[in-house]
Amino acid sequence: MTSRTAPLALALTLVVGAALASCAPSQSKSDACDIFSSADLALVDAITSSSGSLIDDPATARDDLDDAVSTFEKDVSSISHPEVKTSVDAMTDALKDFNSQFGDAAEAAAENPESVDNQALSESLNAAEKAEAGVVTACNS
Repeated sequence: MTSRTAPLALALTLVVGAALASCAPSQSKSDACDIFSSADLALVDAITSSSGSLIDDPATARDDLDDAVSTFEKDVSSISHPEVKTSVDAMTDALKDFNSQFGDAAEAAAENPESVDNQALSESLNAAEKAEAGVVTACNS
């Protein structure tokens, strides 16, 4: 008799455990915004302290930006609050686009600094800044 009830007890334990897990508290907006704020400050610090500039050392500047964007993406990956996550995902996408434009500019600068598409670079930077402002707005609402 004990051997017949053991599988049932195990099944009930699994069902109750799954039900309780789905009732786990979701991430608060404040917690999500704290994660974003920390990641954003680290991103700005990494970009500011970059050892390369687009004109003087384009390869290092590109690598520094790649590292900064990758770190930002990793740092914000734990954000699960729906409103903040949507805004952070948009910012991450905009940063990746800027990163791509910056990579193109770095290649162009290495060959011929005059051939850098400053307008495309500026537009992608503006989009990243606008996306960042969107996260700030979401966090302050």
